[in-house]
Amino acid sequence: MQNGEKLPKRKMAADLELSDGTRLKARLFVSPQGRVLDMLNDGRAFLPLEMESGEVVFLHKDAIRRVAPVPEASQDRTAGRSEAASDGARPGASVIDPYELLGVARDCSPEEIREAYRQRCRENHPDRLQALGLPRDYVALATRRMAEINAAYDRLRQARQFR
Repeated sequence: MQNGEKLPKRKMAADLELSDGTRLKARLFVSPQGRVLDMLNDGRAFLPLEMESGEVVFLHKDAIRRVAPVPEASQDRTAGRSEAASDGARPGASVIDPYELLGVARDCSPEEIREAYRQRCRENHPDRLQALGLPRDYVALATRRMAEINAAYDRLRQARQFR
């Protein structure tokens, strides 16, 4: 994005286990790239969470023992959807805004789209996560995420007619 413009965060449902054994169901505010690991390891001491009631609270990262993303099929998938869901995309294709998913501006060049796509692939490839020894849930989530990334890139390539 240009001129310091920030991309909107998306909400990702997760089950959290705290260091005292308490379990929470909440939504994490994640960048469009969707890397929970980066969010948990960044410089911030606190994370904002949206509770099931809709209340936003801040939780100290040291209090978190475990985070398990809730599979996307069971989440409310309305956030981040494009109005262009009926733009002729193939059945079963992602209806998430491809620009938002890849983290690029609508007026970006094909080269910027390609680079963003490659970056998302590096960040989310399930083989990479499996090699890091992450649990199967994360690998399954990464597999679904890669399908969304590939679909978004294909939609942009077709719509803008580049290779």
